[in-house]
Amino acid sequence: MKKLLTTAGTEWLKIKGLGIIYMAVVLGALLPLLIYVPSFFIRETVSEGILKYSVFEDAIGGEQLRYFVFFILPLLIIILANRIAQTDHKNNGWQLMETQPVSRFQLYFSKYIIVVILSVICISSYFIFSIIMATADYYIHPNAVKIMDFHVLWALKTYIRMCITILGIAALQLCISVAFQGFIWSFLIGSLGIASNIASLIQKQSFFFNPYGSLCTFWNAPEIRNLNTFISHSEYMSVFWMVIFLIIGYIWYSRKGFRNAFGKTKKQMVVSAALFAAGAGLLYFIQHPRAYQSIAAGVSMKGTLDTDLKIDSVKIFTSDFHKKIGAVPVVNNTFTWSTKEKLPLDEYLIEIGNKKLVLVMGSGDWFDLNLKFNNTEMVTYIKSNRKADQVYREKQDSFGRDFTYVLDDQPYNNEPDKFYEAAQDDWNKKKRILNGFADPSNNALSEEYKTYRRQLMAINYLNEISNYRKMTSWKDPKFAPPKAFVDDLNANISKPSLLLSKNENYLQFKLDHLLTDKDQSVNADSILFVKINRLPQGLEKDRLLSKHLAKTMELQTDSLTRNKLFAGEINNVKNIDYRKTLYSKLEQINRSQKGAVFPDLAFLNDNGKTVNLSKFRGKYVVIDLWATWCAPCKQIRPVFEARNNQYRYYSNIQFISVSVDENQSKWKNYLKTKPSDIPQFWLENAEKVLSMYKIQSIPRFIIIDPEGKIFNLNTPFPDEDNFVEILDKLKKY
Repeated sequence: MKKLLTTAGTEWLKIKGLGIIYMAVVLGALLPLLIYVPSFFIRETVSEGILKYSVFEDAIGGEQLRYFVFFILPLLIIILANRIAQTDHKNNGWQLMETQPVSRFQLYFSKYIIVVILSVICISSYFIFSIIMATADYYIHPNAVKIMDFHVLWALKTYIRMCITILGIAALQLCISVAFQGFIWSFLIGSLGIASNIASLIQKQSFFFNPYGSLCTFWNAPEIRNLNTFISHSEYMSVFWMVIFLIIGYIWYSRKGFRNAFGKTKKQMVVSAALFAAGAGLLYFIQHPRAYQSIAAGVSMKGTLDTDLKIDSVKIFTSDFHKKIGAVPVVNNTFTWSTKEKLPLDEYLIEIGNKKLVLVMGSGDWFDLNLKFNNTEMVTYIKSNRKADQVYREKQDSFGRDFTYVLDDQPYNNEPDKFYEAAQDDWNKKKRILNGFADPSNNALSEEYKTYRRQLMAINYLNEISNYRKMTSWKDPKFAPPKAFVDDLNANISKPSLLLSKNENYLQFKLDHLLTDKDQSVNADSILFVKINRLPQGLEKDRLLSKHLAKTMELQTDSLTRNKLFAGEINNVKNIDYRKTLYSKLEQINRSQKGAVFPDLAFLNDNGKTVNLSKFRGKYVVIDLWATWCAPCKQIRPVFEARNNQYRYYSNIQFISVSVDENQSKWKNYLKTKPSDIPQFWLENAEKVLSMYKIQSIPRFIIIDPEGKIFNLNTPFPDEDNFVEILDKLKKY
């Protein structure tokens, strides 16, 4: 060990004149300087409602951390390994060193130690300059959302993880630099490694045999709070490749060439082949995603809330009928919930105040949630044994990029062979991604969720095939899809899972396939009701009938016809949940349709006086529903005010602005800083009105006619041409 340290010290003395120490410091400082220094001379504008954040975490983590580890660190390692090795290649230093009383292993490994030390110096430089720049920015651009908190444990874990992630790349680049005397090979192979990672990101699929893949895994999960354990798959793979390439590089160097090292004698070739097979097997074992593991019956969940809002409880609902399955009090901004009830795998809704989080969840699951939020936005960190299912749900698109282009631009409307070839290629590619998918901790999808997503993919392709034939021809056999392709898709949905059986795309697919080509040309809606009612009684029939009835009711413009249709079909729906949903749907449509009476809402103005909506009878009232915590609301307000000025001379049009803030004082304080010519009001118990009209997002613009009836419950935004067209028609009345 002493000789190894002495040899490493000698190597350190040799590199002092090469300037690579300074280069490591400069490259570490590069990103923080490029990001912060230009911003020091620009006036900072911060949108309201942004979450408070640690300036140090923001400087170290985020996108810049990804780019630093993904590009700058490997570039530095490529240069370091090359410069250190080439110095001895050029001056015959290898032979000179071998005359010293040290082993070849110590000579080789000491160079690796220097590469790692310089890489750590670069990482340290990145941390130090990020902290310095963040501190300067805090004082140059003071803002209430910036916090000078330094989470030492978070920083230490992130630092350690970065250091471990580069070990494998360092061993690989040193091996190449020692094996090949020319600079070009080391740089070329390193560049190809970075390029392969870029390809993996684009294709959303990494190559398990790629030694540079640990960087790609790090890119996908730079935030340790989002990992079940902070030493994750990227670090395990880095250590694996470090061991492999240190062994290969040392043997190659010590025996002076590849053939002498691995293939000079038959015995060497047999041993090399055996070691290669063992290494490949170990690589497959490490890279193979770990299967989903259920913990026990029921579900356990705990969480931490980082918020200034007062949250009394966390509630858990089903996503389809909003049935409450659990509620738990929040104590000191933490909560714990568990149930022994057997929950089917489904998407569930977690409600925390006015925030909602969708979780893929079922019996046997555990969750550890870290939720940071205010009135406007929420950042969620999830640890779970079902993390892979959650990651796939949030990140995977329905189709690949190439097939999405085919659907959007429609280049093959007269070339069915090319359309179906693109569809089939995309289907096979998406299946490969699904089958090999793992989260950044290398946990595989659960088989139940994987089956559902494969079925959903099949439905999406079948629906697009149906749409293509509608655009082209149902009758011409030229446009018929390949039988093998359609059979493959249909085979996947022969036994629909619970999640698929409730999916809107699946239900629409089933409805479409109840109709023949002849039915499509007659009264398809009426025929479809007849065909659905002929189906055997059961949950699938209720789902299909409910979907078709709800869709048909929405298309009816006359309430009498709609009510008659509803009365004729509702008794055919036996499931109580679907019946309740349909009754609610009918009530909501009738209440929201044009000509329905709008309630005479009571508002408070900024002086605390009550003003009823009926005060504006005789005018078309254009209402802006907004809140101080809603960033899009505040962005569109100047346009709304401009439209108010545009139509201020028309006595039959009145603009008003109605806040739906829970806290009246926040609304009043906002008006003090942002006064307006438009009458400003606050609506108490706004949630009741929003719920009554199923208004799930703001800003929302509503027009009430002179008689106090709904003219348009979902008016286009003021910056849209349709808004002006509607108002131009009203001013003529």
